[in-house]
Amino acid sequence: MRVRSTPGFVRIAAGLGLVLLAAADPGWSAGSCQGISPAPSAPLRTVLIASGLSAPLFLTAPPADNTRLFIVEQGGPIRVVRGGQLLTRPFLDVTPITRSPANGGQGEQGLLGMAFHPNYAQNGFFYIFYTPVSGGRNILTRYTRSSDSADVANPNSGVEMFSVTHPFAFHNGGMVAFGPADGYLYLSSGDGGDLCDHIDNAQSGAVDMGKILRIDVNQTPAIVPESNPFVGVDGINDEIWAMGLRNPWRFSFDRGTADIFIADVGQGQREEIDYQPAASPGGENYGWNLYEGFDCPNPSCGSATCSVAGYVPPILNYDHAVGCAVTGGYVYRGCRMPDLAGTYFYSDFCSAFIRTFRRAGGSVTDERDRTAEMAPGGGLAIASVTSFGEASRGEIYIVDGGGEVYKIVPAFFNLEVSGEGAPPFSTSAATWTWEVLPATTSQSVTAYHVYRATSASGPFDCIHASPTPSWPGGDASVPPVKSAFFYLVTAISPSGEETSAGTSTSGSPRPLSAAPCPP
Repeated sequence: MRVRSTPGFVRIAAGLGLVLLAAADPGWSAGSCQGISPAPSAPLRTVLIASGLSAPLFLTAPPADNTRLFIVEQGGPIRVVRGGQLLTRPFLDVTPITRSPANGGQGEQGLLGMAFHPNYAQNGFFYIFYTPVSGGRNILTRYTRSSDSADVANPNSGVEMFSVTHPFAFHNGGMVAFGPADGYLYLSSGDGGDLCDHIDNAQSGAVDMGKILRIDVNQTPAIVPESNPFVGVDGINDEIWAMGLRNPWRFSFDRGTADIFIADVGQGQREEIDYQPAASPGGENYGWNLYEGFDCPNPSCGSATCSVAGYVPPILNYDHAVGCAVTGGYVYRGCRMPDLAGTYFYSDFCSAFIRTFRRAGGSVTDERDRTAEMAPGGGLAIASVTSFGEASRGEIYIVDGGGEVYKIVPAFFNLEVSGEGAPPFSTSAATWTWEVLPATTSQSVTAYHVYRATSASGPFDCIHASPTPSWPGGDASVPPVKSAFFYLVTAISPSGEETSAGTSTSGSPRPLSAAPCPP
């Protein structure tokens, strides 16, 4: 058995000081989705959330914070988007301690990952993984949110929690994420970048390179959970959770099931996505450098043998006629598009396609190429996907290395339609407030319109207009008692485009009156 030699790093019983989460938390649960109306996911589109960023590599959000997004820039700053606006002041800037292309480092070095503690709202802890200017290793450091503002971290609060010996500039991995079911921190590390991994890092249990690691950061420095698969096994480091990976640039947990999806960048022929079910005790070997994708002998390097203890093949691979560096994403569990639940998004850094699939019955199903559908238009383009990101409610974002962040949203649909016989809003003290569309979909809205009709077939006459999502004072004219009225709320974009008028039960459009709003 090998115990880590990092000072202070020892194994103790799992659970000491650890707050375990009861279960994976779907982002679309009733409480977290309150106030968000569902919309069909066909078609999908993307809208620009932030631009002018410097080499953005990742996006995340604290648990239960529905107002902020945090964007990791490779050089060291962490930027905040609050209420749809990119703040000028960084949340934290670790540029002075980070080696990146901005200060003479290589293209795969820098500030690589970030994760918020499950109890961030109470303890203010978050974790970054970066390549230091001193070289020779990659470091996991804990910082603490400022006591004065949720938009700023305390720059003097850094505590080194864990490090991975990594004497190379390439294949650093860099993803860090908390398991939604166990509360432990998972960390990815690449094989070091040696051609075909001739050093055999990915298959060696004596090094942490080419692995997924699992540690307990509720102790300082971090410790290894006793339930890790190789605890007590001679020749294999206790912190190793899974092995046989080349450069697992991005992995993610399905927040609805706690399953893990790992996108492992290939070499000359194959890109792959690996999978680990939530019930797994760990210990999987994903085959690199003997396998590349489904293939052994390794088509890029050859293989002396195809016998790998604990080998688990990928669930999906594709060849380099399609792309050259897979970018892993997330399984959608958001509020806005419930019919999209269970759909995994991924991309490729070189070709910038956007694809999805579902996993059902042990197989990959419903594979779709959504690249054309999700092109942002308006002179914008998603050209180099460095990462995906997930907000607190499970909505998914696309990070483009050219400096932009896009949100995946449904097409512009009507906000709310009442049913037949809906009561009139006629009380003078009443205020009908509907969904704040810009905050929940990132759509720009200049006005809201309320339409009313005496029959489902219309036409709908506009009776109220407002720049804000509220309707104080009730209906502009009181309908007859017990009469059936139909209400339709739409929104106007800055270009003058109005949300869909919806359809009747027959599927025919509900026409809107051309009269001024209000008449």
